[in-house]
Amino acid sequence: MKISTRGRYGLYFMLALARNYGERKRSVKSVAEERGISDLYLEQIVANLKKAELVKSTRGAYGGYELNLPPDEITVGKIFRTLEENIVAVEGDDKDTDTERYLWGRIRDALRDVLDHTSLQDMLNHDEDEVDDYMFYI
Repeated sequence: MKISTRGRYGLYFMLALARNYGERKRSVKSVAEERGISDLYLEQIVANLKKAELVKSTRGAYGGYELNLPPDEITVGKIFRTLEENIVAVEGDDKDTDTERYLWGRIRDALRDVLDHTSLQDMLNHDEDEVDDYMFYI
């Protein structure tokens, strides 16, 4: 499975808002600069998050974006389903046997379970020192 830049950048943005939940709003530009990504591209992604009612915006001097729900109520699965066209763990093939389809189904179910049971708050609670690398391979 590979998550697109849309999914990753959207998750970055949502985590930035979660870190500041209840304290302050964030601008797209500030998050983009913090992460070293295009603010124009991130703005397009944020529009989808707003349309899905995951974030809300306020105009003005103290305006910006904030989460529409507490961080423990927003799952990674909801974010990815909002931004990704498809989340496919393994693409099946017409030549797959029932035995192979069984494995692909278990992988799909495990992935769905992780995404749907991992909230932004869970991610914030995770000790970053435990993570050795940004790329994970099996």
